[in-house]
This record gives sequence, structure tokens and C-alpha cells, in this order.
Amino acid sequence: MTSLIRVGLVVLGCGLALLLAACSRPAGGPAAASVEDVRSVEILYSYSGWSRADEVHRLQRGSGQRSFTRTSKVDTGGGVETSHGTVPERRVGELLWALSAPPWPRERASQVVARRVRPLAVLEHAGGNWEGDAPGCTADEIRNRMYRQLEGAALRSRVDAHYESGMWTDDYPVMRVVISFRRGPDRVITSRSQRLLMLPWTLGDFPETEDVQAPLSWSAPVSDAVRRLLPFESQAAQRLGRDPSEALALSVEWAARAECEAEMGGGR
Repeated sequence: MTSLIRVGLVVLGCGLALLLAACSRPAGGPAAASVEDVRSVEILYSYSGWSRADEVHRLQRGSGQRSFTRTSKVDTGGGVETSHGTVPERRVGELLWALSAPPWPRERASQVVARRVRPLAVLEHAGGNWEGDAPGCTADEIRNRMYRQLEGAALRSRVDAHYESGMWTDDYPVMRVVISFRRGPDRVITSRSQRLLMLPWTLGDFPETEDVQAPLSWSAPVSDAVRRLLPFESQAAQRLGRDPSEALALSVEWAARAECEAEMGGGR
């Protein structure tokens, strides 16, 4: 009887271990890499447009083994500035966790970003010249239509339109993140996206030719995790943390004006 009880406890323990292992990674995703196995993280960011910046952020495991020492070198054209900081190990773990999930489709990113939009902040960042050209398109009418653009499916469509829009000039951000492990190959993600959260991420290095289709992920948690590894004042962090309420303000205003003028001015 005693031996049977022992066997039962072993089986129960194994079952509990398997259950905990199943809960330790996102459903359907590969097993997350161990944060204890991470040797370093390197984040490269460059920007050219109205200004320029070249940033190198290197995170090396600290002597305490529960944190990483970050060395940042930033060149904005007036010389290179070097700064140091400490990043908790759990922040690196958050990036590994986000990367262990299956790639996100664009629709999921649009839903998540739409939930971060603050309607009152959109109105604050809009142009403010809300009088339309058509009769009846008063400032109050356009403001009301803007509110309707910021609700439910309409807002998700507006965010999705932002992600579907083409490239624009004078804005060329590039980011490359390299996670190096003590055992196993490096993990690389890259982005040239001008859009919110620099989505989507290329899972790997950029393809050498445009006809090669690289795997992509529109994962907002990946962008959030990378941002939390960076100095708050860096242009890389500011780019990843751009307020969607500000970024969408003008497009929401233009859409409301166009809708109003199409309806109110249709008989002109």
C-alpha cells in the first residue's frame, strides 16, 4: 500500500509539473527561452529625416546575475554621449516571453492599439480649425463626428488604415535587436516601420532582396518589451512609445471633415 501511495504521489507530481510547464508559455507558442541563459542584448537604432540619430544600447549581465548593465552610446550629430544604467532581469524576460508567442496578425495589433487611444487627447492634438467648407459643417458638428470616429469598430478601422498606409518621406527609422545566449544561436528581430510601435517586426534580419517574404509579427508586447529596455529619453524609446492619440489626431479630423462635407455639401 505504501508503495502504491508513493507511485501515486510521483504521478501527481509529474502531472503538476507538466501543467505548470504548459502554463509557462503562451498557448500555441514555442517554449520561451530561459532568461538565465541570456548573455547580452544589443539594440541598434538609427534615424534620418528632419534630424538624425545613431544609438547603440548594449545590455550585459551584471555581477549580481539578476540584472543587466546597460551602456548606451547616442550620436545625434553633435558628438557621442555615453550613459549607463541598470535593467532588471525580468525586463529581458518580458521580451523573451513576448517572442515566445505565435506571431500576431495585423488585426490583433489594431485592436490593442485602438484600446490605447484616448478620445479627449485626440481632440487636443487635432488641428483645431474644425469649420468645414460645406454648409452645416460647424466646429461642433465635426467634433461630434470625430467622437464617432473614435468608437468601437470605427476606431479599429482608423487604426488599421494607419497600419495599411504607405511609406512617407523624410522619416527613415531602423531598429535591430539581437539577443545572445550562452547556449544556442542569437535571436534577431528588425524593423523599418514608420508606424505606431514600429510594427510589424521582421523575425530575423531584413531579407537581402524584396522578393523574399520574411516572417513578420505585429506583436505590441514585443514593442513594449523592447522600449522598457531602453533609456526613457532615447529617440528609440520615444519612437516605440509614441502616443497613438497624437499620431491619429489629424487623420481622424480629416476623416470627420471629409465625411461631413460629403454629406452636407452633396447638393452643391
